[in-house]
Amino acid sequence: MFGPKRRNKVVNVAVVGGGYWGKNILRNLLKIPEVRVLYLCDPYKGVRDEIKHLFPMVQVVEEVEEILADPQVEALAIVTPPSLHYLPAKRALLAGKHVFVEKPLAMSYEEGRELLKLSQKGEKVLFVDETFLYDPALRLLKEKIEEGAIGRVRHVLSERLGMGRIRCDSNVWWNSAPHDLSILRFLLPYKVRSVIAWGNAFIQQGIEDVTMALLEMEGGISAFIHLSWCHPQSTASLTVIGEEGALFYEGRFQKRKVVLYRYKFGEKPKEIIWGIPSPNLIPAQVIEEKTWNDFGQVEPLQASLEAFIGAIEKGLDVPSLGKYSIETLKVLDAGARSLKEGGSKVLV
Repeated sequence: MFGPKRRNKVVNVAVVGGGYWGKNILRNLLKIPEVRVLYLCDPYKGVRDEIKHLFPMVQVVEEVEEILADPQVEALAIVTPPSLHYLPAKRALLAGKHVFVEKPLAMSYEEGRELLKLSQKGEKVLFVDETFLYDPALRLLKEKIEEGAIGRVRHVLSERLGMGRIRCDSNVWWNSAPHDLSILRFLLPYKVRSVIAWGNAFIQQGIEDVTMALLEMEGGISAFIHLSWCHPQSTASLTVIGEEGALFYEGRFQKRKVVLYRYKFGEKPKEIIWGIPSPNLIPAQVIEEKTWNDFGQVEPLQASLEAFIGAIEKGLDVPSLGKYSIETLKVLDAGARSLKEGGSKVLV
C-alpha cells in the first residue's frame, strides 16, 4: 500500500510538541518495542527543560528543521495546537517522512486534501490521531450495531462536555468535534449530507466554547453533537438509538462502559374518540439488558500509535489513515462554515 515493506525492526520517530498531549504521545511511544524516539521538538524552553527531566533518554531540540534534516528520522508525530498542524505536516511529508498528526488533520478541507495528496505521491503514511477508534469499548459498540442488536439505527446523540484545557487558537468545534465525527464515520456506513451548527463564546470573544450541531445523514439517520468547555460535569458519551433498542458508550478511560438497552412497546390505540386516538398513549419501557465495563488497561492512545507503526511497517489499512480522516475534515469544515454563518444549513 505504501511501497515495499520495510526490513528494519525499529521505526525512528521524532515528536513535535511537548505539551500535555505531547507528553502522553511520548510516554506511549516509549512503550512500543518497535519504536525509537530520537527527538522531541518544542519552541518553549520551559517545556524542553521539563522533557529533559522526565525523559532524559530523548534528545530535545528547539527547531523542527534539525529533525527534518536528519535522515535517521523516519516519522514525525505532530502534537501542536490545531492551527499549527498543517504546515509542519506538509514540511514533514515533503521531507519524505511518515506523519502522525493530532486531530484535526488541518483547519480546512483544502489543506487536508493537499496533505493527503502529498502523502500519496510520496508513498508515506498520513495518520490522524482519532484515538477513540482504537478503544475496544467502541469496537464492541460497532460490533453490536452490525449484529443488529438494536435494529435499524435512527439517531445518534454525542456529548463531549467538561471544563479544563481551553484552547486560545481555535474553538471547541475544531478541538472536540473531530472525536465525535470520526466515531460516527467509524460506526456507521453512512455519510453526512448536511450540518447546521451554532454556538456561543462566553470566555473568549469570537472563539466558541459551546457548540451544538445537527447532522443529517444518509439512510434517514440524524445526529446531534453537543460540545462545551463550560460544563460543570465531564462526559464523553455517545447514545445510538435504534428501532429495537439503544447502545450507550462512555469513552473516558477510567469510566469506560457500554450498555445495551432493549425497548418494550405496548399496543397502539385502536379507537378514535373526539378525533384523537384513545387511549392517547403507547406504553413504553426500557430495559437495561447488559453492561460491559472490563476493557483491560491498554490505553487507546497506545493502540493508536501501534496502528501508526503497523501502517508503516506492514502497510496495515487502519481506520484513521488520512484517506479516511479526510471525510471527517470535510464535515468539520462544513460545520465551521455553518457556525460562521449563524447556523445556516451547509451541505457536505
